[in-house]
Amino acid sequence: MNMTRKIPPYRLRPVLLLLAVSALTCGCGHPVQETAAHKIADVLPSVIGPAARYDVQVDGDPFALARGRARAVHIQGQEVQIGPSLTLDTLNADAKDVSFSSETRRLEHIGSTSFTATLGQSNLSAYLAQTKPLLPGLVVTLAESGVQARVPVAFLGIQTTAALTGTLTPSASEAGKLDFQTDSAHLGIVPLPPALVNLALDQLNPLVDLTHLRVPLIVSHAGVIQGRLTLDGTADLNGLVKLERGI
Repeated sequence: MNMTRKIPPYRLRPVLLLLAVSALTCGCGHPVQETAAHKIADVLPSVIGPAARYDVQVDGDPFALARGRARAVHIQGQEVQIGPSLTLDTLNADAKDVSFSSETRRLEHIGSTSFTATLGQSNLSAYLAQTKPLLPGLVVTLAESGVQARVPVAFLGIQTTAALTGTLTPSASEAGKLDFQTDSAHLGIVPLPPALVNLALDQLNPLVDLTHLRVPLIVSHAGVIQGRLTLDGTADLNGLVKLERGI
C-alpha cells in the first residue's frame, strides 16, 4: 500500500523560500543583483545627470534586493553631465544603504556616498568658456602634475597676460569650490608683483565651482595626474532623491 505523507504548510514555506533563493542565485551570473543594477542605472540620468554610459554593481542579500534595498551600490559613469556647464570625464561613486522602488522606478533613499571623479582638458576648457566670460583670453592647462594659467590683467594701464603655475585645492571657505594656488607668477620673465598676483587670483577663483550643481560635491582632495584633474570627496544624493519625490 502506497502512503503519501503530507507536509504541513508551516514546514513547506521554508522549503519554498530556499528553492526561490536557489532559483534566483544559481546558474550564470546573479539575476537579482543584475535586475537591481539595471533598475538603478535607469534612474541615474534623472538623479545625477545624463551620461554616455552608466555601469552599476549592487551588493546585498537577495531577499533585500528583491524588496528594493541594497547594502551598497557602486556606480561608474563616463562623460557625466552633472551640471549645465560641467561634464566629468569619469565619475565613480560608492553609495551605502540604497533603496529603490520597482513600481515608481525611483530611488527612495541613498545613504553616505563617496566619489572619485576626473576632469580632462577638453571638458575643463568648455566649462571655463561658459563660466568665465569676463576673462577673454583665459587659458588654463592641465600639465603632467600641475596647472598652468594665462590670466589677462592690467599692469601700469596696459592690458597684459600673467603666467601662473600652481595647483588646485579645495577652497578654505567652501569645500565644493576649487581655488588656484600659485607656485610662481610672471609677466614674461619678470616675476609678477604680489598685488598683481592677488588681482589675477581674485579674477580666477574659484576656478571650479561644484556647489550649484544638481548634485553638490564636497571635495576633500584635488590633484592633477597625467594631465587630468582628479577629485575625491563626498556627495549628498539623498536630498536630491527627496526632491525627485516631491518631499
